[in-house]
Amino acid sequence: MQAAHQRDSRVNLFNNGHTTTRVLVLCLLLVAVCYANSITNAFILDDILIVGANERIRHIEPVQFLFQSYWGDLNHAGIYRPLTIFSFSLEYPIWGVWAPGFRITNLLLHAVNGWLVFLLARGLLGSPAAALASAAVYLIHPVQTEAVVSIVGRSELLAAGLFFSAWLAFRKRRTWLAAVAYFLAALAKESAITLPAIVILELALSQAGSEVSMGGNVSRWQLAIRNIVESWRRLAVLAITGVAYLGLRFYVLGGLGIPASGQYLHGTLTLFQRWMTSGRVFLEYCKLLLAPVEIASDYDFNSIPVAGLADWDAWLGLALVAATVILAVRVAKLRPTVSFGVLFFFIALLPVSNWIMPIALMMAERFLYIPMFGFALLAGALWAGIQDRGPRHLIAGGFVIIAALLCIGHNYIWQDTLTFHRNAVRVVPNNARARLGYGFALLRVDKVPEAKEQFEAGLRILPNSAPLLAGLASATMRIDGNCERVRPLVAQALTNDTRQWHSLWVLGDCFMMEGKIEQAEKSYRLAIQNTDFPDAQLLFSWARILEARGNTPTALATYERAALIDPTDEGIKMKIRQLTR
Repeated sequence: MQAAHQRDSRVNLFNNGHTTTRVLVLCLLLVAVCYANSITNAFILDDILIVGANERIRHIEPVQFLFQSYWGDLNHAGIYRPLTIFSFSLEYPIWGVWAPGFRITNLLLHAVNGWLVFLLARGLLGSPAAALASAAVYLIHPVQTEAVVSIVGRSELLAAGLFFSAWLAFRKRRTWLAAVAYFLAALAKESAITLPAIVILELALSQAGSEVSMGGNVSRWQLAIRNIVESWRRLAVLAITGVAYLGLRFYVLGGLGIPASGQYLHGTLTLFQRWMTSGRVFLEYCKLLLAPVEIASDYDFNSIPVAGLADWDAWLGLALVAATVILAVRVAKLRPTVSFGVLFFFIALLPVSNWIMPIALMMAERFLYIPMFGFALLAGALWAGIQDRGPRHLIAGGFVIIAALLCIGHNYIWQDTLTFHRNAVRVVPNNARARLGYGFALLRVDKVPEAKEQFEAGLRILPNSAPLLAGLASATMRIDGNCERVRPLVAQALTNDTRQWHSLWVLGDCFMMEGKIEQAEKSYRLAIQNTDFPDAQLLFSWARILEARGNTPTALATYERAALIDPTDEGIKMKIRQLTR
């Protein structure tokens, strides 16, 4: 597989012994050009919950993180990423809740990952020029925006970097180092579990075409099996490492998969429906890979409608998957690099494909972060295969310019919660969660009628959604100035989900409006107890009641907790100053 391309001495970058250092610098420059304008973006979406409002990262406790779920104790949702949470705790003493600091770290990790892609691609393609092209595609492809710019995309970045490092170590026969990196990659994000399959794939394809040199006495598949068997001890070390990770995950979460409550549509889809819908998802992924002009970054219900037997587009997507995989297998002898790139993509995508095990989403742009290596490898090989230097330079320059402009534009989508959800509603108007997020974002800027319209639109997509009902209740209360029309909405929301914390918050506001202080305090307290990530304003409302009732120590502690979550709120700061005089 290494002989796919010859070393290109015409590229000056590779004419001396400092190739890897120069490539690392180039990776840093590419990332700076494409993503520098994202650094000042605010915390948004899960950034707020996992970093801004997450009290667990205020202390550096690596052992404790190993025994905690990603989302906290109330609702683990089947997510276990202790290394990601630990990385935030290491940074918190430096940055506090300054979002740009965490994002700078993301950009540096992404640049290093591009460098690791170069090192791997150079070994697979046998051409530094082709490897550099692969690294460039990996770094600045616009579909990578979510994983890089979103601070919680840290899980993708860490998992990929450790995945690539483990792979490189295994290729250099440093098996135990590979096992350690593999274990850490899985602790960053569970999708890294596929590394042993990737290693076996490379071992198998590295013998493609070898039967020619042996006079055809041994088939390539026999050689592939022999190659794998000869490496069984090293593979066993990786396998044991993977089993150890799964055992730890099972111990902490009580299961290997995502519970029905955390699955897409609460686990109501059948295996057939998941497979059919994955056909539509694959078509969307193709569009994102080939023409990433429009991104949504949120594909919750009903962005990709659930597909059935009669949906031709779902069948088309599945047929394309099957045809691509079959073609990759058939060309393994003549084009092992092409075969490897295609098969890498699908193997790396398996954990998030819903083909084997249902997960929380049918698709996400961040799911492509590790699989993108396969696509980048193909792109680098195809580009290096162009013999004429003129077209090669034109294609390279054109790609860099277009991709950089798209990345820069996409970064503005992630500027804050309002810009993000406004774009999501525009791109996927049938997305119920996008309507919910846009509604709350509009409420924060006092565009209450527009917010009410978004909640109502969301309820037309997903009727009886407790969060959407709570949002509509909040907007209605601010429009009416009373709770006459609010109480039925809150009651319906709490009937659907008795622990829905935002509904309890709205109910507390109603009690406050009516002067029922004791009931308001109870509602606020229950709302806070039912979420691992309370809103700063919810804490502020509860603290005011505690202060008014003379419970000053608890009130002060609650104000300070709110200040950790939102350090820019002047009202919270003033209350803390008053109580600490």
